[in-house]
Formats: sequence, structure tokens, C-alpha cells
Amino acid sequence: MYEKRIEDLVLNICGSLMMAIGIQCFLEPARLVAGGVTGIGIMLSAVTADQFGIPTPLWLVNVVFNLPLFLAAWKMQGGRFVGKTILASLLFSFMLFLVQEINFYSGDLIISSVYGGTLVGIGLGLVLRTGATTGGVDLAAYLMQKKWHRSPISKKIFVMDAVVIFSGMVMFGSVNGLYAILSVFITERCTRWLLEGGATLRGAIVISDKAKEIGEALNLRLERNAAAFCTKTTTDEAEKEMLFCVFSQKEIQGAKSIIMNIDRKSIFLLTDIREVLGEEIIPK
Repeated sequence: MYEKRIEDLVLNICGSLMMAIGIQCFLEPARLVAGGVTGIGIMLSAVTADQFGIPTPLWLVNVVFNLPLFLAAWKMQGGRFVGKTILASLLFSFMLFLVQEINFYSGDLIISSVYGGTLVGIGLGLVLRTGATTGGVDLAAYLMQKKWHRSPISKKIFVMDAVVIFSGMVMFGSVNGLYAILSVFITERCTRWLLEGGATLRGAIVISDKAKEIGEALNLRLERNAAAFCTKTTTDEAEKEMLFCVFSQKEIQGAKSIIMNIDRKSIFLLTDIREVLGEEIIPK
């Protein structure tokens, strides 16, 4: 338990730092509003800089906007629920404070959107792996779901982020808005990659009269253990065995060749595998 807490703390620190660098050093100087509280902060910082000559610090905006959300979540769900999120949000705000004077921006919107989106995506993935979030739109959508639960929480997050991104597009122009959308896409892909793993795994389902023979061949030639089940097809009342096995992408063609050589009338189905628990069935 103690090691897990240390691991979560390290992941939170690394993730928050990467997110802060991505936003403060790439997205904010290029004025790419990619949604969320930090997107509001980028717009607010630009307004105060233009009007008063003093940009509003993003870390301050993050703290001010999240504080009432934390209080509401604490009241509705208790301290255990919101504890990790408060820690992650405070770490994120602290990292924004630390890197606020660093600037890698080169004037190229493509570089800003790609590097900013990548850093934010990987950082967010590290934070989410600890079971926490950085608050903001995600926490607001969760609290709204408790009161208005007709629409799914994902739709609420999408609508709020879309409003922020559209506002940024109106304020900074359509070109900046389009590059901001590109950074959002990159962030989503990097976060998914980190949470689900970089290796592509495929689940194979084989229905055949020779399922036992196929399973033995897969185990012998590819070292893949196959789980066997009994099933019936719609065209045949006789019971057939169904095999299920997990392959890496590079093993698929070899598995298909093995199966077709044994039984060309077999039914072979493939599906994506998002998560595997149990290291003994993960392809090497």
C-alpha cells in the first residue's frame, strides 16, 4: 500500500509537470485554447495583458476556478472521493507556477499544437492512471451529473469544452481555433495510448469442428493458450467448440494460416483488446 502511494505521487508529479510545460510553454504563448479551465485562463490572461499590461497567471486561474468545485464535491461526496483530485490539481497549479517563466514557443502554430497536445496528453494519462483528475471541466461535469442525469457525463464535458474552444476561436481567430482542435485530438490520442498501452492486442474467436486440434497447433507454434467453450451455429444444430485467444498484431497472419490449414470452414472473428489482466496471456 505504501509503495502504491509513492508510485501514485511520482506519477502525479511527473504528469502535472508535463501538462504544465505543454500548456504554459506551448499552448498559452501561441494562444491555443484547447478547452477546460486552462483554456479559460489563456483567454483571461490575454484580456488582462491587453487591457492592463499584466497577464493573469494560469496557476491562479486554475486555483480560483477549482476551489468552489472542490468544496461542492467535498460536500456532496466526502473527502475520500475528492482527496486525490485536490492533490493532483494543487500539484498542477504548482507546476504551472514553476514553469511560468519558461518559453519554448518558436512562433510556429504547428509546433505549439503538436508538442503542447502531446505533453498534455501524456501528462494527463499519467495522472488518470492514479485514479485522480486535475479537476476543472471533468469535475464540474461529474457534479452536474448528480443533479441533471438525463444526458451522459461525456456529453456535458464535450459541450463545456466546445464552448471554451469556440470562445477562443472567436477571440484569437479561426486559424488558432483550428490548431487548438488539432492539439485536443493529439491530447486525446496520447492519453488513450498511455492508458490502454502502446501495443495493439487482438482477440480472436474461432468456431470449428476441429477446435481442439486448432488450439493445440496455436499453443505449439505460437505459444498461445486458447480458452475453449461450447457453442452452436445458426446453420448447424450440432454443437461446436469455440476458442478464444489473445494475439499481438504481428501474430494474426500466422494464426490465420494455422487455422485455415486445419479447417477452412471454421469461423474466425477478430476484435480489439483494450485491457488485459493476467500477464500469462499477454503476447510476448
